[in-house]
Amino acid sequence: MERKLQITGKGKLSIAPDILLLSFDASAQEWEYEKTINALNAKVEELRSILEQAGIARHNLKTKDFSIRKETIRNKKTDQYEFNGFKASHSLELELPLDKALINTLLGQIARKLDNLDFHIAFGVRDVSHHQQQLILQAIARAKENATLIAGATGVELLEILDIDYSFRELTIRSRRHDYPLYESDAMMTYDATPDFEPDDIDVTETITITWRIG
Repeated sequence: MERKLQITGKGKLSIAPDILLLSFDASAQEWEYEKTINALNAKVEELRSILEQAGIARHNLKTKDFSIRKETIRNKKTDQYEFNGFKASHSLELELPLDKALINTLLGQIARKLDNLDFHIAFGVRDVSHHQQQLILQAIARAKENATLIAGATGVELLEILDIDYSFRELTIRSRRHDYPLYESDAMMTYDATPDFEPDDIDVTETITITWRIG
């Protein structure tokens, strides 16, 4: 029976973010389907216009999810659920540089001109290819280091590598999302209280499993 030693190495980096991601959840509810869609589209179009006024191209606002569904309400007399109009939702995301002045100006304009449009903030890294390469090299080095240590401590010899298990994935570096319910805070109604952010580094990891034949 062939003798093997299988070791998993992990690469880990703490990376400073260089972009901010603003997420918006726009919604509308009307009795008729067409009116619902038109109301939602009008709200999104107003958001795009605000972006243009701030010098941001409208096509930078990307759709992440869109849905429309029938709403129902329970009739207490008949104990049946009855039609209660349509509700449409449009989730959008905007990628911006870490420019506090631009971001605060933009959020102030949105607060003044759009009703009930909460936003969410996350931080990220735009170009991840270099970081992913570093993580892979770290994971390989750690696996080799641990394999050498274990082999030396147990009196076995590392021979050729039999297998390398690495499931490639498109690395995305994002922080957790911070929620800002804009219209639930009295302080925000002055439009002068804007988020003061100082993003922390984002921890990312990659793992690689290497199998050696041992003698």
